[in-house]
Formats: sequence, structure tokens, C-alpha cells
Amino acid sequence: MNILLVTSTIEDQARNKSITYNSHYPLGLGYLHAFLEKHDHKVNTLFLNDYPYHACKKILMDNIRSNQPDVVGFNIITQNRASSFRLIKIFHETNPKIHILIGGIHATIMYKQILRRFPYVVAVLGEGELTTKELLETIETKRSIRKVNGIAFVSKGKIIKTKDRELIQDLDTIPFPKHEIYFSEKRTIASMITSRGCPFHCSFCVLKAITRSVPRKRSINNVIQEIEYLVTRYPQLETIWFHDDQFFLINARVIEFCNEIVRRKIKLKFICSGRFKPVSKEMVQALERAGFMQVLFGLESGSPKILKLCRKFITQEEVINTVALFKNTKIILTAFLIVGLYGETEETVNETIRFVQRMQKVKYFYFDDIGTLVIYPGTEIYNIAKRAGFIRDSYWLTEKPTPLFTVEHTKHELSLYKNRVVNAIALKHVITFKGFLAQYHMIPWIIKFVVENIPVYPMYAQHVLQRFFPSTYLTMQRLFINKSR
Repeated sequence: MNILLVTSTIEDQARNKSITYNSHYPLGLGYLHAFLEKHDHKVNTLFLNDYPYHACKKILMDNIRSNQPDVVGFNIITQNRASSFRLIKIFHETNPKIHILIGGIHATIMYKQILRRFPYVVAVLGEGELTTKELLETIETKRSIRKVNGIAFVSKGKIIKTKDRELIQDLDTIPFPKHEIYFSEKRTIASMITSRGCPFHCSFCVLKAITRSVPRKRSINNVIQEIEYLVTRYPQLETIWFHDDQFFLINARVIEFCNEIVRRKIKLKFICSGRFKPVSKEMVQALERAGFMQVLFGLESGSPKILKLCRKFITQEEVINTVALFKNTKIILTAFLIVGLYGETEETVNETIRFVQRMQKVKYFYFDDIGTLVIYPGTEIYNIAKRAGFIRDSYWLTEKPTPLFTVEHTKHELSLYKNRVVNAIALKHVITFKGFLAQYHMIPWIIKFVVENIPVYPMYAQHVLQRFFPSTYLTMQRLFINKSR
């Protein structure tokens, strides 16, 4: 069959021009594209995250006219739901005979609501490869879709959900994702995963809706083969960013992987995200030998109370012990922080500042920015907000942006909290008056970090330009974006 896969625009992102040719790309869509191609379907994918809505609509309609697909699949995440819904409505009105599938994390969680609004679509729930393949075969042979596991649809006015689809246990059976969808001659960073699933249940996270908290891993050889393919296919490639839900889950596997990179003399830089435990000295040494240049840790808060409430299951001392293992390495460390988690107070914000600065005195952590807690459907945080009467399911059918968690604090208070933390820990804020006052006692550690880490110079220069010469910065940003397309 002729299949068109679409990721619609994230309109705030498109307006802010926040995507460049090296931005992350959705591997899920790339995996689905490759899997369907392997099974003899003609597949075309439109990745339209950074396009204005009117351009997104035109590209989609032009593609429909020129390629005449049998099936169109929309990848719906919470941030692009509004533009996706508009496109689905317009598309169905103009092409009522073409089958419409929806998938992605938002579609998986909110499928009932979406099907009530759009009863002519079929929802693919969870991992999409096997389900979509079977669904397409069923559509092509004009059989009933009721026997296809892992879907939901409307029949005679009622929503039908079939049995859950079993997770793919052997990830080596899936072809490499279709990186070609996202690559241009200027792209130097590739995205990869070596595993799927996370066994933890953080209160703000929604990934379990797709992976059901079941970790599964690819073989080391399979991962290395994909890296070697990328190196051969894209000679400009410099860096690979691993987006595993839990890259550090099995230290021995990470060590084996790093040793294989060294053995095969793969000369790339690597970035990964990870959890503060388990992390061993042997693994840290292996990461540095293999060329890992940056690790992003999920800290979220420096307050013991907040860490417990959001179920991070880490302690301050465990974090410090892990940071100490990286002290004498050249690996740049940063951490994800979230202001406004359930239970946040002025004191917990101050605890976070004190603890992060304590971490930075062991090994300096580079922060560009931090997050403010956003509500996503399917999370514990969402359920708390619903019980408190701050949000209803109907919100997700509106054009409104993904909301902040304002059950305990106003947006203004959250903004003040965020600014206080950023001023106290972010390198770029040292050049501001408030930032200098908050960080002057950190100057020795900041100087040491800057001297030892030349790669941060361009980023820091960008921050200075943005702060003191905003009009020049905006002009250069527009030129950069235009050249990257």
C-alpha cells in the first residue's frame, strides 16, 4: 500500500524558530517508516514540526495530490495535537475515502476523546510497528479490523478497543530507523536508541503509556552496525546522541558497548542521558575512553522532599557520589531540573539551589535553562490537577498550549522560582547583575569549567550576544535558520 506518515507542526516551536538542522528528530516515526518499507509498503514521511501551520497544511495537501496515498498516519504528541486535529478534519473533508490512522503518545492516552471527535480514524495504541503492519494488511484485504490487536476505532457509534498488542521483545528484528527522513548535508548529529522502556514511575512522566515500564535492549552488535551504517552513509557525521529512556540501567552493558566502540576504532563523539544510579567507576572510565563528551542526568530537584514525592528514588548523597566519579574526566555534565513539582515551596527551591551549587563544587554542571512543570495527560501530576479541579479532559481538544502545573502556585510565582534558580546555577546568567550576585562565590569553579571546556565558548558567546545585542542576535538567528533549511 501507499502510506503517508505525518508529524504536524508544533506551532510555538515554529514561531520561535527553535529547530535547527541538528535538532532532535522523532525516532519512532523513523522506525515505523523503515518497518513498513521492509514489508513492501511504499512509505513517505513528512516531518513538519518547525513549519508554520499554513505551510504545513500546503505541504500535506500537495503531497496528497501528487502521491495519492491509500492511508495517512498522523503522529500525535500533546504539543502538536491542535494542528494535527485541524489537519485531520480538513483532510477528511477533502479526501473522505482515504484511511486515516493516528498514533503516538497523546493518541495512545486520549484515544477515546479523539475518537469521539473524529469517529472516522483508527487509533494505533502503543508501539506502532507490528500493529500498523497488521492493520494495513487487514485494510488492503478488506477484512474486519476487529481482530487486529492494539487498536481502537468506532463501530456503530461505540468505541471498540481490541486486545493490547504484545511489546516487541527482540529489538534486533526491527530495521534501523529511516534516518534519511531527517538528514541534510549540514546535519552533523544523529539520534539513536539502544533500548526501549524504563522500569521507574516518575510522577511527571508519561512514557509508560508506550513502553509499559518494560525495559528491552538491542544487542551490542546491532547497535554498532547502525553506528557504522551512519558513519558510512553520512561522512559529515560528528556526534551521536543516545535517547534511551534508561541508558545506564545495566552498567555492564554500557561498558561492553564502549569497549566495542574502542575496539572498532569508531571516532565519533557521543552524548547520552542517564540516571544517577547505578553508575560505577568502571562505567565512567569506559564512557570517556569511547568518546562520550556529555551526559545529561535527570535530577529534577535538589530537595529530598520533592525527590521522594515525584518518586525519583535517589538521595542527595547518591547524586554527589556519582558526580564525584566524573570529577577528573573531560565529560561535560548537565542535569534536567523542573521547578514547580508537586509539593514545591520557597524552601524546596532554595534547597535545590544549595544542592546544585554543592554538586557544581564537586564537578561543574553546565545549565542552559531549566523547566517549569508542565501537565501531560496520563501522568500522576495530571490526575492531581484533575482532582483539584484545575483541568478537565476537554482541555486537550482546545487550541490552548500544554499547561503549567498551577495547582499550588500561580504562573507568576513559578516564573519567580525559575528565575531564582536559573540566576543561581546557569553559566550564562553570570553576566547579569542578579546572576553575578547569586553566583559570585562560584567563580573559581566557573573559571575552571570554562578554561577546560572549549566547546562551551560558542554557546556562551551566543548568550552574551543575545543578552546585550538582541537585534543583532535575532538577525543572525534568522539567517542561520534560513540556511539550515
